[in-house]
Amino acid sequence: MTRPVVFTGDIFRLQARGGVSRYFIEVMSRLTRPLEVAAGVHQSRVLGAVPQAVRAPLRIPAFVGSGRLRALPNRLIDRLLVRGRSEVIVHPTYYRDPRDLPRSEPVVATVFDMTHERLPGHFTRPWWSAPDPAGHKAALCARADAIVCISEATRRDLVELLGVDPAKTRVIRCGAATWDGVEAREIPNVRAPLLLWVGERAGYKNFDTTVRAWAACRQARGTMLLCIGGGPLDRNERRMLALLGAGDRVVQLACPDPQLRWAYEHAAGLLYLSLWEGFGIPIAEAMTLGCPVVASDRAALREVAGESAIYVDPSSLECITAAIARCLTEGRSAEGARALASRVARFSWDDCAAAHEALYRELE
Repeated sequence: MTRPVVFTGDIFRLQARGGVSRYFIEVMSRLTRPLEVAAGVHQSRVLGAVPQAVRAPLRIPAFVGSGRLRALPNRLIDRLLVRGRSEVIVHPTYYRDPRDLPRSEPVVATVFDMTHERLPGHFTRPWWSAPDPAGHKAALCARADAIVCISEATRRDLVELLGVDPAKTRVIRCGAATWDGVEAREIPNVRAPLLLWVGERAGYKNFDTTVRAWAACRQARGTMLLCIGGGPLDRNERRMLALLGAGDRVVQLACPDPQLRWAYEHAAGLLYLSLWEGFGIPIAEAMTLGCPVVASDRAALREVAGESAIYVDPSSLECITAAIARCLTEGRSAEGARALASRVARFSWDDCAAAHEALYRELE
């Protein structure tokens, strides 16, 4: 019997779009077995990619307090669509209390990184905020029948830091966008030369240090820094940019894929300088389109980019400054684009989904 896979709605309730949402959408849209997404009250803008699978959806865009507003109806929805199920495989889309999952059905967990455990000081929360879902990671991994790790580096971290049995783990790497059917569309009022920052900026993502290094780089004085995603620049970020005299050279936008493609195709480089990561989907996206990458020297990112990126100690402003200068000096080239595309060709969403399909078969 082919068991359906029930995906919880967790990540779609937590983010409108992002790397984890992207991962699940890419996998779900390629599975050949029946599946359901217990979406509930969510804020996702990407669930439309798998409309046939979505159950009990109600989209409410995020606002202050919206998480608490969603909590009660989602608890009831999960009791009906997830906890009470039988003859299914359950795959949480983020870390959640395993006591809210079926007791006897197979459970697959995905671990994206071990940043919370490596850098706990970056994840403190005020007392009035909701608990961090990542607090359930250890318990969920203990309950899971199988654990997907999106890189070998993450698998090693998981075994080392949580003592997980290696036999329960599977390394299934993310894919790289092919950009098929996505026609590039120019972003108005953005001029070359430009450097890219894609995704979140807070805390361990290391945006502040990166911006200070960029502003200090002589070769980068004529460049723009385009930040895609991550929400509007906050008051502290704007103040920092003003003090650096760079406020008029930084633009933040939420770009659809056609504009994101244009940005990768026209940027002098992608800056991806997190203090820790589990894979780095923007690196793969950039490399596919021949965009040079300046990346943190971290094991997971080396798994993606190999020797094709410029690596740097992300804690050193001076090293980041030098790496940005090197990236701008070397520039883009047809030869470099071919090397980047050749490296990233090993990462396929089709292969990623097929590996998940094989894992689900093991658990039937």
